[in-house]
Amino acid sequence: MDIAKQIIDQRVNKILEDNPDLFANDDPERRRSKGFLLLGVAAYLDIDISEAEQFITDGGQDGGFDAAYLVEAQDSQLNVVLFQSKYTRNLEKDSHFPANAVEKAVNTVRCVFDPAANIELNPKSRKKVDEIRSFILDGQIPYVTFVMLNNGLPWKQDGQNYIDHAFRGQEQVRFTHFCHTDIIGYIRRTEPIDTQLLLSGKGIQEDFNYKRVILGRISVKEIYELMDRFGDRLLEKNIRRYLGKNSVNDGIADSLLSDEKRQNFFFLNNGITMICEKFSYNGLQEKDWIVKISRLQIINGGQTCRTIYQTIKEHPEIDFSQVYILVRLYEVNDGEDVIQDITYATNSQNPVDFRDLKSNDERQILLEESARDLGYVYKRKRDNLSNTNLIPSTVAAESVLAVWREKPHLAKYKRNEFFDKYYTDIFEGLNAAQMVMAVLIFRYCDTMRKRVSEDRRVQAHRPFSQHYLAYIVGKRLLQESGLKLKELTHTDFKRVRQYFEDRKEKLYEEAEAVLGETLVKYFNEEALEQIDGRTMAAAFRRFDLIERYLKYI
Repeated sequence: MDIAKQIIDQRVNKILEDNPDLFANDDPERRRSKGFLLLGVAAYLDIDISEAEQFITDGGQDGGFDAAYLVEAQDSQLNVVLFQSKYTRNLEKDSHFPANAVEKAVNTVRCVFDPAANIELNPKSRKKVDEIRSFILDGQIPYVTFVMLNNGLPWKQDGQNYIDHAFRGQEQVRFTHFCHTDIIGYIRRTEPIDTQLLLSGKGIQEDFNYKRVILGRISVKEIYELMDRFGDRLLEKNIRRYLGKNSVNDGIADSLLSDEKRQNFFFLNNGITMICEKFSYNGLQEKDWIVKISRLQIINGGQTCRTIYQTIKEHPEIDFSQVYILVRLYEVNDGEDVIQDITYATNSQNPVDFRDLKSNDERQILLEESARDLGYVYKRKRDNLSNTNLIPSTVAAESVLAVWREKPHLAKYKRNEFFDKYYTDIFEGLNAAQMVMAVLIFRYCDTMRKRVSEDRRVQAHRPFSQHYLAYIVGKRLLQESGLKLKELTHTDFKRVRQYFEDRKEKLYEEAEAVLGETLVKYFNEEALEQIDGRTMAAAFRRFDLIERYLKYI
C-alpha cells in the first residue's frame, strides 16, 4: 500500500475530528470527500485549513467545480483557480482521474467564463460564478488554473484529448493534476533540504562581512531536476505564489521555447537567488563546481523555477542542455532577520505576498502573545494544522480591514496585498482585543452568508455582502458598548465579547436592514431581488457604496 495515501487518509481523519461543525450535515462518505477537498485546496493554495473552507462550493449542481479561488492581479488580470476533487477510500487501488470528469471540467470553463452562457448552480457556486462574471464584465481578463485533485493517478489520453480539443493554443487556461504525493509536500514542507548543485563553467566565491556567496551559471535542466525532486518545499521562504499565468511567466516560457532566444536565456533573465545554512565545494577545481548544500531555499525566482520546470516537462522534444541561468547562493546563518532583509530586497521589484516576511515583525509577535492571554491562538506563520478554531494572520487581516478600517470593498479581493500595501493600515495600533473581536464578527457574518434567507431582497445581496455587514455590525457594537475603537482593549474585552454573543443575531438582523435600505438608494431600485448577481457582486467591490452611504451610519 502507498504510504503517502495512508498519511493523507490519516490527515483527513484528523480534519474530521478537529472540525465536526464543518461536516455536521454530511453522510460519512461525503465527510471524507469534503475533508480531502479541504486538505487539497489548502495544500495547493498554501493556506490554512480555516482559510480553505470559504472557497468550497461542492454539492449538487456545483457547476463542475468543488472549490473556487479568485484574486485580482496586475494589468486588469483576474487569477482564478478551480478545483474538482475525486477521493477513493480504496487505498490499494491506483485510479486515474476519470475522463468524464475532465470533460465536465472542460465544459465548466466554457460556461463559467462566458457571461452569456446559462448554467444551473447551487447558491455557493452561483455566488462564485457571479463574482467571476462581474469582473469579466468590468473588463478583467481571466486566467484559469483548473486543479484536478485526487489520491490517485492523472487522467489518461482520452481525458487529455478533451482538454486539447477545447483549449490547445489558449494561454488563458491550464489544467494541472494535484494528488496525495503533492499534498505530502505541503505537510512535510518544514523538512530541511540537503542536496548538491552542478555549476557550469567558472564561478565566483567571495567571503565578506562574515558571510559567503557564490555566483555562477547553472543549467535549466539542473533547475528542472531540483524542482522535480523537491517541488514547492524549495520555496518555503519565497514570498510569491503561482496562481495563474501572467506576463512575466509567459515571457520566461517564450524565451525558453524560442530557438533564437533560448541560447541567450542567461542574459534575458534576472536569475535565481538561493540561501542555505552551509555550502562546500572543491576550491582547487577551476570550474564546473559541484556545490554541496545544507538547508537550501529559493527566496527569489520561484516563478522562474516553476516556469522552467513546467516548460521542460511539457516539451521533452526540445534540447535544453545548453540553456543556462544565473544563480546567487548565499550562506546565511545569522537567523531570520537577515534572511528577511535579503528576501525583501530581492523581491521588492514586483508585487508579492508578504505574510511570511512580516511574520517576525514586532507587531505580529505582540499580537500572538496578547491573543494567547485572551484565550486565543493567533497564527502569524503558516503551518499544516487542521483545526479551524485558530486565527491565521490572513483571516485577522481580512477581518480588521473590513470591520475596523472601513475598507470592506478591499478586504475580499486584495488578499495578496494585506501584508504589503495595506499592512500599516491594518496592523498599526491594533491590539489583540480589537483583532479577536473583528474576527468573531466577520466569522459570524460569513457563517450567516451561507444560510438562505426567505426574504428575497435579503437573499439578493447576502451571498456577496458579508464584509459590509461585518463593518456595520462592528460600528453598531462599539456604539452600543459605549466605546470608541481605541478604547476597546483587554480591559473591556470580555464585556464586549459577551455583549456580542448575546446580541449578535439582533445586530446582524439590524445590519441587513440598514444595508437593504442603502442598496435601494444605491441602485435606485426597490425590487433588489430583480438585480442580477453579477451587478450585485460588482457593487460590493466599489468604494462609493461605503463612502456615499455607509461611512457615517
